Order: sequence, then structure tokens, then C-alpha cells
Amino acid sequence: MLVLVSYETPADAALTITLGTPIKRVKPDGSNADAHPQGVLETTLTKEDCDKDVRIRFPLNLQGIDDSHNLEIWSGASCETTTSRTSATATCGQVAATIGGGSLKTAITVDIRVQDLAQQLNANPKNVQYTPANSSACDSQATTGAQSITIYFLWLANSASAPDGSQTTQVQLSTKGPKGPDSVTAGEGDRVLVIRWNAPSGVATSISGYDVFCDPVDSLSPNDPAPSDGGTTDAGSTLVCPDGGFTDAGPDASGTPIDAGPCVLVPNDGGGGGGGGGACPYTPKTKRTTVQSTASTSATVKDLVNGVQYACAVAAIDKAKNSGELSSAACGTPGPVGDFFYRYREAGGLAGGCALEGAPVTDGVVIGAASMFGLALVRRRRKGKRS
Repeated sequence: MLVLVSYETPADAALTITLGTPIKRVKPDGSNADAHPQGVLETTLTKEDCDKDVRIRFPLNLQGIDDSHNLEIWSGASCETTTSRTSATATCGQVAATIGGGSLKTAITVDIRVQDLAQQLNANPKNVQYTPANSSACDSQATTGAQSITIYFLWLANSASAPDGSQTTQVQLSTKGPKGPDSVTAGEGDRVLVIRWNAPSGVATSISGYDVFCDPVDSLSPNDPAPSDGGTTDAGSTLVCPDGGFTDAGPDASGTPIDAGPCVLVPNDGGGGGGGGGACPYTPKTKRTTVQSTASTSATVKDLVNGVQYACAVAAIDKAKNSGELSSAACGTPGPVGDFFYRYREAGGLAGGCALEGAPVTDGVVIGAASMFGLALVRRRRKGKRS
């Protein structure tokens, strides 16, 4: 929602500032920024906007311009007051370079960088002198969801004076996506992994889809577990693999993994690590597929290499296209499957219901195979009676 607030100009000053239309997002070269998804307002500024150094452009109509005043642009709270812009505990920061009154025209456009707005929103104390931000500001939002930013256009004789004219408007900054999904698992099949997850709790209405990330484990460095000794540092950790060694033994000649599971980091002080540790202590970086639906909580990652262990994780996407926090990873190793199950999966079945060659077969698989065998036997007997 766009909010405009006007302040009366003192009798001895004739300047008025009026906000015009359209307000729009532009690229650094001045061309229009990529369109937002349907339903997202132009005044909502996203992580993608920030990463691409997008600006938001405001048309202004000015009356009563003189050379003794400057146009300054601030964001924060109560920026009309001098102390909010000058004290050690300033609640406002300057988000664009000062524009001298002598260079102004009656109708102008002002571009404000999303990075500068993000920097000032999270700065404490605020930067009372304009300093251009960089892309690191795009990762500084502490909470998920959109945050309101009030922008002040101030007509000032100097920065330490009260404004002789002002105008405000609001934008929404949303650079931090939803929290990560829960209970991620990796079902194994021939050159594929089927990743399943539970939607993150409490944010279902803000989600529009999911990004799935996977990388070979041997291309990643294990995450360091959280300190288990109760302090802020740990004695270090050791990579321990199920085969009792310190490196994984890899697949056998048929492509079946030798180990019972992935290597894990164990804190050297003997405590149980948390945080980045666990059964699959890796953070994959390569986005393999996007699920553009909130109804589906599974995805098939294809074109993988049999016998190679992969770490996969999922991030929820909000309606402003922000990809959120990555879930904990699940590890899985694709491998060949039996002929029946290969044909079943190729016809649309899920890899999670198939058994790897050389791996234990579940009760459900045994029952399904027995049922199909029985059906074939009945058909053969009926054919024999007809003949």
C-alpha cells in the first residue's frame, strides 16, 4: 500500500514537494526492471532486486525552488526532526546523495537504490551521511517477510535544520525468504533421487514453490557441528565413516555403496554435535530443479551418476520470488534397479518405492511383486481352459 503524507510549508518558504506517478523499479542503466510476479506490488523490493542493484524511481513535482536549499532523501522514523538525523542515536539514515537546489527543475525523477534502503534498514546506528551500499546489504535482513520503510524527501537549508518542505512515502523490503522445510529425505533410484519434504510450519500462505539443491558429497566440505561442550568453541571434530575409516570406501563393481551410510562429523570432545552436523552434514549449492507449486512436496532430481553419494536440501520460495533458508540435507546414492522396477519408474513410478540391486527389498515390494505373479498365473490358467 502506498502512503503519502504532506507537511505544511512554513509561511516564509514557498516550496512544495508532490509525489507523482508512476513509481517504478529500474535497472542501473535506467531501463525497466523485470516484472514482479502477479499480485506483488511495484513498491515491494525483493532479494533479486537488491542483488541486481535495482533502483526505485520516484517522480517529484517541486514548486518554489531556490539556490539556498537542498533536496535530501532519508529513510527511518520521524526524519523531519533534527535529532533523528544528527544525534548519536539517529533513527534516520540518508539513502541518496544530496541534490543542490540550483540543479533542480520543477519536474524531476529520483532513483533510490534498493541496496541503500536495505543497508539503512538494518544499520544501528543509522548512517547520517550518505555512503553507497554494496551487495552485502542484501543479506542483512534479520527476519522473514516484508518490512515497511518510510522514505522522506526533505527541503533543507542544511542537514541540521528543520525542513522547509517535505513529503513521505512507503515501500516494502522483502529480501529474506521463508524458513527451510522439514523432514527432508532422499529416495534412491537408477540415476535419480526422489527428494521429499514437509512444508515449513507457520508460513504456508506466503510460499509459492520450492528450490531443490543437490551436489556430490565429495565436492563439498562437511559442515562443522555446533559446539557440544556448551561453549562458543569446540575442540574440533573428526570425519567418521560407517566402514570405520576416515574416508568412504565408495561403490563396489556393481555400483552399490559399500558403506551403510554417509560419513558424519563427530565432535572430538565426545558430545553430540548439532547445527551443521547430523547424518548428512553438508550444504549443497547447485539448484537442480524448482517446484512451482505449494501442493507438491516432492521432486525428482535426474541425470545423476550411479554410485555417487549426493547431498540434497530444499528451500521454500515466497510470493516475491525470494528463495529462503536451506533445509537440513539428506544424503542418497543413486544405483541400478531391477528390470521390473526400472520399467515401473520409467512409466512414472517413484524411485522411493524401488529397491536397489543388492539392497534389502521392503515388504511392500515383495507383496506387490507377488500380486503381479499371481495375476499372471490366473491369466495363464484361463487361457489353458479355453484351449
